[in-house]
Formats: sequence, structure tokens, C-alpha cells
Amino acid sequence: MTQGVKYFEGFRSESYTCCGGKRTIGYGHTGKSVSKGIISEAEASELLQKELHKYKNIVLEIVKVPLTDNQLASLTSFTYNCGRGALYQLVSQEGRLNDGNYQSVSEVMPMYRKAGGKIRKGLVKRRSFELELWHG
Repeated sequence: MTQGVKYFEGFRSESYTCCGGKRTIGYGHTGKSVSKGIISEAEASELLQKELHKYKNIVLEIVKVPLTDNQLASLTSFTYNCGRGALYQLVSQEGRLNDGNYQSVSEVMPMYRKAGGKIRKGLVKRRSFELELWHG
């Protein structure tokens, strides 16, 4: 999963504004390290590992049904990219994953393909990657 996240986020040593309008650095980091303005690949990798661990815990907190390791990795990547609120919507609405409907992830996750109001090819590909993880 980590390699997939690195691939889709791409590494940028200098801070920039992503297509979703957020200041970003490294491998998609949007937190306080952006203010440094520059980051090494090693720093960015370490930061990504810490953040993925944090997002994994968010998935474990929100999801109420058992997950395989691949399903957990899929939802961790998704949450890192889309955020806690999107994960909650993905799994907690009536008839979705937390109600035991595992198939709902395959149906709903591909809808999260827009940034800045536009469908982004990179997000379509990322959701496809995450669904491949989901299905093992």
C-alpha cells in the first residue's frame, strides 16, 4: 500500500498547491511541514509512514466490521487521500459497510474521483488501485 500511495501522490520536495487547492509537500502531506517550504525524500517517507499509521487508526475507529489486511490497506489509502469525513460517508451511511454490506465499497468508492470540481484521471486510477487492494 505504501508504494501505491507514494506512486499516486508523487514526491515533491518543495511545497505547492494541489489540484484540490491545498498546500502540499512531500508525498501529499498537507500539515505543518508544508510551512518549511522544502523537504527531503527521506523526511517525506518518514512523515508518510507516520501519517499512514494515523489514518489506519482512523479506519479502525470508524469501521465497525471485520476487515482483511488488504481491505484495511485500501481504506487507509483512501482516507489518507480523501479524509476522515469521506471515509465516514463511505462506510457509515445506511446500507453501507458498517451495516455489513462489503459490496458497497466497490460501488461507492469510485465516486470519489473529483478534485477542484473536476474528475481527475489520477483519482480514477487511484480508486481503481484501492479497489484492487480491497478485493485482495
